Amino acid sequence: MKEVGSHCCITKDPLFTDHVLTEAAARASAEMFSMFSGEPITDFNKAYRYGSYRLFVASTIGHLGKGVRIRLPACFVHAVRQLWPSTNYRGFSSTEAYDL
Repeated sequence: MKEVGSHCCITKDPLFTDHVLTEAAARASAEMFSMFSGEPITDFNKAYRYGSYRLFVASTIGHLGKGVRIRLPACFVHAVRQLWPSTNYRGFSSTEAYDL
């Protein structure tokens, strides 16, 4: 992904909104994870949120490694939750927090 412009939040960048925050991208990422993990998708909103989070990390940072977790920008998390809502969110949890 190219360098993000001078936006206050990455969700305002057209490249990001056109390629990451779309249902097609979230679904493709969710389906790929389901295929690799062997876990069927039972909650599509949850799967799409997770797919969007994975796609965001892959396109902005790259592979983190197993068990490495980072705190995502709040504006991005909010945008994803607006698109694919839930009544129950777990939120970020880790013994070591890495800010992006």
